[in-house]
Amino acid sequence: MFALLVSVAMITAPVSAIFGQGQVQATSAEKLVELAERAEQQVNNLIDLVYANETILDAIEAVGLLGELADNVTLYYEGVDNLTIAQETLSLEDYDGAVYYATEAFSIFREVFSSIYVILEDAGFHMGKIIDNQGLLEAITRQLQTIDRLRQLLPEDTPDEIVQLLDDAEALLDIEEAKALLLEGKATEVRDTLQEAKELISQVYVYLKEHAEGLNAWRIDGYCERVRERIRERFRNGNQLGIDFTDVLEAFGFQSENQFMETLEEMIQTAKGKKGEFRNALQDLNDIGQMVQDMDQALAQKMNQYQNGYGSGNGNTGGNYGQGGNGSGGKGGK
Repeated sequence: MFALLVSVAMITAPVSAIFGQGQVQATSAEKLVELAERAEQQVNNLIDLVYANETILDAIEAVGLLGELADNVTLYYEGVDNLTIAQETLSLEDYDGAVYYATEAFSIFREVFSSIYVILEDAGFHMGKIIDNQGLLEAITRQLQTIDRLRQLLPEDTPDEIVQLLDDAEALLDIEEAKALLLEGKATEVRDTLQEAKELISQVYVYLKEHAEGLNAWRIDGYCERVRERIRERFRNGNQLGIDFTDVLEAFGFQSENQFMETLEEMIQTAKGKKGEFRNALQDLNDIGQMVQDMDQALAQKMNQYQNGYGSGNGNTGGNYGQGGNGSGGKGGK
């Protein structure tokens, strides 16, 4: 994270100092917007981390900086607005405009990151430790997702001891228990438990490679078809209700439902092309499952808002699946 924000500091220099004088080329603008998207996501993650931790919020409130934290969240959203304009101008091939607004977004994200860093330090929290803890929790979540995918791909005649390996790994990967241990400063214990779970999961990989190669193809096909149909049904139900999902799609970087489905289909075909490389195929399936899950949740929230008469905002976090989603979940003061 620190390395990324150092890059942010460099990019906020004058455009001519980065790309040279004259007309900004398309590739340069695209790279700058992409880097702005990555910076936005990092700052978004930091904000989420702070607001999800009551201990941190209590400490910030105790030193009288909760209002300043909320002000920085508001400023962050101004950066998101600039990034959105940068993405739109880039799509219109206005490369100078894209660079201008992406640079503005960068400047804001750097300011927000720096301010939150100072707030956390004043509240008695070491930034490096907080980032490390967040990384551990994200790693646990990824391993849980892997377990879910493996369960769907295991043959029906898989020995009980192989299935038990996944059960044991899942029991070790208790998110709430990990959070409690991290708050107690027991990061090493969480890290050791995560490693133990990974070793159990690795044994399942070995089994699949040795005993289930011939079954991988049709199981991957079946999984992809279930994922494809799940999101199609969600779009279909919303369309039948007359709901416009444009704002949700744009939050994830897509211009239309068709563009999302085309991207999904490309990812599915890539995964199918790796049937002989099971571990790589599984990683692709994880990415596919996560993208569809995020989109499905956003669409469901939009439908609930529509049915309950709460307006048209989607209020959800966009992913980096299309041209670059940038939204963030709602955050406010305690």
